[in-house]
Amino acid sequence: MSTPSENRVPDPTLKGLEQNSDILVFGNQQHWELYPTDEALSFSSIERTSSGIGLVLTLATSFEFGSLEVTDEGHAIVSTEGPDITITFPDEKAMEPQFHTLSVVAISTNGERTAPHNLKFQFASKARDAANGRTTNDRVIVKETDLKLSYSFINDWIIDIPTDEDCDYAQKRWGDLISAEAAPYSRARVVARAVIDDFEPQRGTPSDAMNRLHPFRQHERILAKIDYGWCANMAEILCHALNSLHIPARLLRMRNTYHQAESDEPGHNFEVLLAGGHTIVEIFDLTLQQWIWIDPSSRQLGASDAGGHYLNLAEIHHRVNQPHQAADLKLDRYDPTTGEEITDDFADSPVFTNMLHYAKREQRFYYFKRRDL
Repeated sequence: MSTPSENRVPDPTLKGLEQNSDILVFGNQQHWELYPTDEALSFSSIERTSSGIGLVLTLATSFEFGSLEVTDEGHAIVSTEGPDITITFPDEKAMEPQFHTLSVVAISTNGERTAPHNLKFQFASKARDAANGRTTNDRVIVKETDLKLSYSFINDWIIDIPTDEDCDYAQKRWGDLISAEAAPYSRARVVARAVIDDFEPQRGTPSDAMNRLHPFRQHERILAKIDYGWCANMAEILCHALNSLHIPARLLRMRNTYHQAESDEPGHNFEVLLAGGHTIVEIFDLTLQQWIWIDPSSRQLGASDAGGHYLNLAEIHHRVNQPHQAADLKLDRYDPTTGEEITDDFADSPVFTNMLHYAKREQRFYYFKRRDL
């Protein structure tokens, strides 16, 4: 017996959009968790009050939090405690929409102040809708705000925290190469070139001694010509060097093992990879408010779109798999034999074939978040 059509066709009405429905949802939460921007002030969480109709807004700052300065106007009752703002609408049966506006300034422990941020809330009661013959729930709507909800923060993704000794090492090796006045990405490119230069005579398969070795100890083995290195070693050294020079950077690894080698039994004793393994670096440029891809083992310093905007790995992945967008992709290549930087069209790039493989649609990308936060 065929299934009735009403059981096969999803309900596209608002009633079908409940959280527990099986309707597929596209949302950008994962993207903004993986690619946070640096916000002086943002929402850390938005929760409902334990009673009544209201919200508890918890704010986060990019500096050491001191206090909040809040002014407000409208129908709600507002209170603050530490980084929390509680806003409650007392008239739960209001027959007209209830509005409330806030202006919020965060102040650091040393008196630094953010710009004022504005918020506007609306409360719409179910009683008002019931009077019009419609069954709904009470609703608090964030109508307007210039504050973002932060799903993560830049420092969440900086997992290799440099020591003072690391910072000294980086300063001695690369400090004289970079200008303190230059933008973070410009400085990162200079350090990437130097790391590429160091590896040129020692490219190859690393020994087991390089496994889980401190990045700068790996670097010393490369410089001493007693070991070799490939993508992971180059990326680990570059990433730690940048963080030691106070340029936020993180490792991204990729690989899609579609079937694992589960046992020694025939048919289960080998892996199947849909996409091979690779490691790259992303830096966060505070001036551009952008994560930017660098692939030192491929001698690539960056990738940009038709407008000249530098891209992160997720943006590159999307464009590589959309032919009409891939055509506009530009790659900045470093040639260690001449010391020149060259911009290639994607189709003409020496790494075109490799990127089609490593950034293919089936690839899996691994982002590493600190566990102590």
